[in-house]
Amino acid sequence: MVLGALGCLTVAAVLAGEPDADSGSSSGPSHAIAYFGEPKLGYANPDAPKGGEMRLFIPGTFNNLHPYSDKGRPEIYNWWRRSTLTLDRLMLPSEDELSTLYCLLCETIEVAEDYSWVAFTLRPEARWHDGMPVTVDDVVWTFETLKADGPVGFKATWRHVEGIEALGERSFRFLFAADRRNRRSVMEAALFFPMPKHYWQDRDFTATTIEPPLGNGAYRIGEVDTGRRIVFERVPDYWAKDLNFRRGYHNFDRFGVLYFRDIKAGIQALKARVVDYYRDQDEREIATAYDFPEVDMGLFNKETYRMAQTYGMHWSVVFNTRLPLFEDIRVREALTLAYNFDWGNRTLQYGALRRNTTFFLGSGMAARGLPSPEELALLEPLREQVPERVFTQEFTLPETDGYGRNREALLRAGELLDEAGWVVRDFRRVNAGTGEVLRFEIMVQLREHERMLVPYVENLKRLGIEATVRRVEANIHTNRARRYEFEMTMQKIYTHPIPQPTLLRNLMRSDGADLPNLLNYAGIDSPAVDALVEEVIAAETEEQMNMAGRALDRVLLWSFYVIPEGAPKGRHLLYWDRFGHPPLGREHMNWTGFPQLWWFDAEKSARVDAALGETR
Repeated sequence: MVLGALGCLTVAAVLAGEPDADSGSSSGPSHAIAYFGEPKLGYANPDAPKGGEMRLFIPGTFNNLHPYSDKGRPEIYNWWRRSTLTLDRLMLPSEDELSTLYCLLCETIEVAEDYSWVAFTLRPEARWHDGMPVTVDDVVWTFETLKADGPVGFKATWRHVEGIEALGERSFRFLFAADRRNRRSVMEAALFFPMPKHYWQDRDFTATTIEPPLGNGAYRIGEVDTGRRIVFERVPDYWAKDLNFRRGYHNFDRFGVLYFRDIKAGIQALKARVVDYYRDQDEREIATAYDFPEVDMGLFNKETYRMAQTYGMHWSVVFNTRLPLFEDIRVREALTLAYNFDWGNRTLQYGALRRNTTFFLGSGMAARGLPSPEELALLEPLREQVPERVFTQEFTLPETDGYGRNREALLRAGELLDEAGWVVRDFRRVNAGTGEVLRFEIMVQLREHERMLVPYVENLKRLGIEATVRRVEANIHTNRARRYEFEMTMQKIYTHPIPQPTLLRNLMRSDGADLPNLLNYAGIDSPAVDALVEEVIAAETEEQMNMAGRALDRVLLWSFYVIPEGAPKGRHLLYWDRFGHPPLGREHMNWTGFPQLWWFDAEKSARVDAALGETR
């Protein structure tokens, strides 16, 4: 299953070479860019049939369809996959290549050799769903509106762009700040997606909306049942459907997303054929919930594949270090030692998880062993700002056989708490000076997380600590997390093989520690982390990036900002055997190609219908 050759000049050489002193020069326009290496294509099935419907379920709810809003609870497929369903970006990220982008809305891209600007020329055939062309005016208006009235997160993370200039009828360019002129800024600007000025200029751009906004992607929102259901409908005259590198994409006529507040109810809907597909992350459910006759009959598929790319820290218990309680690194380390991962993994997850000890799992940036000479060269100027063990020890966490208590770890945790001034009096851990009891709440959204943390709370009781786990409704969880109104919480921390500057800065830089709606849940406020984040972003080669990433990883780990949880050994797809998809687990491919690359298989569906006595 190979996509036709793109047949284009790439600017990979521009992004890999040395900047020219003349900020006005470039290596000319191109149709694709690769951060490292040369662009290629070859994962979609160009002969995939069009038609049919796919229905999946997602835990949670939604009350906002605005693709750029940070208010309310966003519709996940309009937000998470917004550039591949209802809205198109300037360039399309490749699904199985390490940070390669292909022109989508743009016809060409041109990059200044000193990275002071990146210019795009829009395709003349690009259209909104109402038939109006996508214009430079749309792009300029969207960017300037977002800079003025957009979410805090956008304004904070797009500071690397000083401005935008219209260059002609179809061309424009982004201008980069002097201290942010690097290939990462170019790649990030290429992912910008404009909004239609003629649609939004008479509407309140800052308000939430449940009215389906005008888009230009392969799908439009056709049906909405607020909080419960949304249906995407394929646009028959989608402007990009005949582009060579879009062959094999967007095969379903209709794509429905059903929301269930309770995961168990969603699984029952899957078994009852109300929905077709679910990606389950609960190893306990995988082991126990899908043992029914249709599986043995070959009518229902349980597929597991290993992920090729990094996906960060995965789930972790995050300390809110903005709070005085968690300012002391000894307290954070003690609470980390008290977490008996191996016992919980054996009893609650059937041994299916592996303990994560890096913020860059699966990446060359994951730290292992002691620092290399190259890492030490980056770390040595920061020695006074980071824990000494960064230089002398490999980061490890306590291991047990999964049976009984982690006694030695608890003893060490008690010693650290004593050193930090939290002592035991009358079987309670209190502040030696004030008598304040050591207590806190762990906020979670999912029932599985509540189940995982109850044994941890019991372990903390043995240290005299009063901890509680509070499971809250999805909207409450989202709003509290955005405003950092928690003491500890369970969060996913995503990174990428080649981290985007915005994402990395949002996650870790101190200038975003107190800004709401970003991703720095831990409140990381460290000059050393700031410096190493910029080293990663400024790296000119993959080797330099990995070295800087490993140094950053060590500082983050030894600072105990989070309690690492377990990462799955694979991802689990549960679906009725009505569909086809490209091979899973390709090199660099960290997801299933779902739903963009899947298709409805009429022959398979007829077989399921015949066996179950129903008609699809």
